[in-house]
Amino acid sequence: MAFRTIIAFIRSEREAKRVIGAARLIASSSERTHIIGLYTIPSPIVYADPTGFADTTLFEAHEQRHKENAAAITAAFNAEMAKTTISHEFRIVRSESSSPSAGVTQSALRADIIIAGQPDPSDPDSVNDVTDPLVMESGRPVLFVPYKTQLPEKIDRVVVAFNGKREASRAAFDSLPLLIKAESVDILWVDPRKSTDPNVDIPGTPLSDALRRHGVNVNPSTIDSNGEPTDKILRRRIADNGANLFVMGAYSQSRLKEWVFGGVTTSMMNDMPCLTLMSR
Repeated sequence: MAFRTIIAFIRSEREAKRVIGAARLIASSSERTHIIGLYTIPSPIVYADPTGFADTTLFEAHEQRHKENAAAITAAFNAEMAKTTISHEFRIVRSESSSPSAGVTQSALRADIIIAGQPDPSDPDSVNDVTDPLVMESGRPVLFVPYKTQLPEKIDRVVVAFNGKREASRAAFDSLPLLIKAESVDILWVDPRKSTDPNVDIPGTPLSDALRRHGVNVNPSTIDSNGEPTDKILRRRIADNGANLFVMGAYSQSRLKEWVFGGVTTSMMNDMPCLTLMSR
């Protein structure tokens, strides 16, 4: 089991090296892999001038900027990939929306996993992008690369967040190619609901058993939050374990509820402690 076709979604020169580095890290764990570098040109947002007509210079500036970005990123991708023997190609596509991430959906049909950078507040080409479509619409696991932390040399210690819901289970199985090769995988359920199975001592054990049959060295555990935010507990466990990969199901509650009240997905997206794989 392996990720054979990998999309490296790159929005700017600034995030190119870390996204390409993560793609190479994932590809190096197996044979017959192929990396597709991808740059999407978003649709321009054009406002009418005082006379009521669209200013065509805005279109021209938009096209020129993305033409230059695409050329620079293509060159950076080819230069980095030339250092390896990994099969690769680069594609430039157009997004039907103003969000570059929305243009990845069609390309995702041919891939096993998408790798993208965490939006960087100091990088206007990434921070203004709405990354929800990557997780919500692609139908593929998305590995986000933090802008604050260094890439690990290997992925050997993993923390998986579990809450008994479909999204969390899917994320765990979507990450199997990485879990199988890890030295340790800690599945943590914060505030677990009581199991109806009398043979289950620790909630989450059935998932752990299923992963163990694939050869994953997994350890299920639970913790009561006692009112402490779940994301804070997860970050502490990641730090304590020295984990270099965090796996979670995204938006197990609605995006509207997350937007109004906050949630673990939004919190982890905004402040990633390590490589973070999300599925839905």
